[in-house]
Amino acid sequence: MKKNFIFFILALVFALLIIYANVYEAGYALIETESNSPPALQKIVDYNQEFASNFMLKISFLVAFVAGILGILSPCILPFLPAYFSYTFKEKTNITKMTFIFFAGFSFVFVLMGAAAGYIGSQIMTVVQSKWLVSLAGLFMIFLGVITIKGKDVCQVINIKSRFKNDVYGTLLFGMFFAFGWTACIGPILAGILGIGAILGNVWYSMLLLFFYSLGNLIPLFIISMLYDKYELGKSKFIKGKMFNLFGYNVHSTNLVSGLLFILLGVILLLFKGTAVFNTWDILGTKEYFYLIQRLLLEWQYTSMIGMGLLLVFVLLLYFNFRKK
Repeated sequence: MKKNFIFFILALVFALLIIYANVYEAGYALIETESNSPPALQKIVDYNQEFASNFMLKISFLVAFVAGILGILSPCILPFLPAYFSYTFKEKTNITKMTFIFFAGFSFVFVLMGAAAGYIGSQIMTVVQSKWLVSLAGLFMIFLGVITIKGKDVCQVINIKSRFKNDVYGTLLFGMFFAFGWTACIGPILAGILGIGAILGNVWYSMLLLFFYSLGNLIPLFIISMLYDKYELGKSKFIKGKMFNLFGYNVHSTNLVSGLLFILLGVILLLFKGTAVFNTWDILGTKEYFYLIQRLLLEWQYTSMIGMGLLLVFVLLLYFNFRKK
């Protein structure tokens, strides 16, 4: 059974690589078409290449990292909150590690899809977010919600033994499927990163920038997770919860909350084909600042220095957190 699960993971990765390869081929065909375009269109292509080249001189991993952190001002970060609380209530302990597992799954797919979007010259991540993939992600989250309410995890359902106390495999898959449905707010920096891949063909550099951008997006969740573990909030009565009878079934209160959050996310993906519906909300009125500050980051000479400091602090926090464990 363990071999079957490993085969399942490999098949999933292989499917992602096929999607990536197909989009690469489409992108290559698009570049070939552009190279044979009329003079007027060629001027536009040349202008875009010059713009992308100038942008690449301004952007760095540290700038992308800071831009990702400031993504907290954008509405597209809102879907991360129910995602975070769904596995927090489910796992209760080692939340920092589980956030890291979630990030591993999420960033792998996000970076792959971002690079694919860059290949075909799109400015929107949804270009490779086909409806069937997003629907599949929604169905998986509903499935995850149902088994969570029943008090089970992915390993128990597949009937494999796991040496982990937490549902590592389920959280990893959750992060991957969440990335399929997550619709990023395309600010100036993210659009420029995709442009590096699409216009200049430097997709590997674009992928690394996307990795640091996605890391920045999840920094607030990492900080919350570390505080959660530090103060052992999992031992509180609210997180521990209690068993109660629901329609003749014994259900744990935190499993119910967690499961309902998973199901809610799944339903949103099925109905809206992604989390773009969140991007139209601006509850705190910070969306305008999100775009403004991103433009300023590219011009400010101290952005990389601040990014280096923030990244160093984050690495040290993770080190001391895991060292205590």
